[in-house]
Amino acid sequence: MPYRIIMERASDRLMSMAELMEDHSFKKIPKDKIDYFIDESIKIGIETAINSMDKYKSLEEICEDKKIKVELDTTEYDFEMVKFRGKYKEEREKIIIYDGSIKRMEIAYRELGIRFLNYNNIYRILLAHELFHYMESKEIGNTYEKLDEVNVFRLGPIKKSYPIIKTSDIGANIFAKKFLNLSFNPKVLNYLYLWGTGIVDKNKLLDYYNELDERLKVYYLTNIEG
Repeated sequence: MPYRIIMERASDRLMSMAELMEDHSFKKIPKDKIDYFIDESIKIGIETAINSMDKYKSLEEICEDKKIKVELDTTEYDFEMVKFRGKYKEEREKIIIYDGSIKRMEIAYRELGIRFLNYNNIYRILLAHELFHYMESKEIGNTYEKLDEVNVFRLGPIKKSYPIIKTSDIGANIFAKKFLNLSFNPKVLNYLYLWGTGIVDKNKLLDYYNELDERLKVYYLTNIEG
């Protein structure tokens, strides 16, 4: 199947690099700190999943034990909803999953011949992702708050530093993969969707993967040389 190369090449490090590059402060991250942010975020995601697997057998058990409300929003929206797939609302201790997004994703994956990414499986991946954010908020602390901040502005003695927020999504993807025993990093769902809807083609995705690979190599060599 043509989609397999896109999924097989989407390693945890590659997808974590892609996630990191979406952070607003990415360009301010020193090259020798890229591996640090990726490795530590992955570590937190794995540890959180293992601790959860020791106590619970399913996502439903977690939600029931922690009294988390999960709401499926079936409202029809006029704008594109796929980027707005799920959300943990801290003030209400509620996770909202958007039905329209899941349906659009399922259709896109079906166009690529990916039958196992059906509505139920997509729903569970999104739920696991948001459960990690719940745990960050209520139990383990935000991933980005555990890691170093980066300097984004400096003028003499005055400097501003910010956390790398996207490290939380790296952790959430790894948590979902580990807890659900997935063979792929959930971040790849974004790229499969873009392909399945015709926004990009396979070659464009492979070119992007090659760019990510090159960046990882450069940052790795920077660490070695440093």
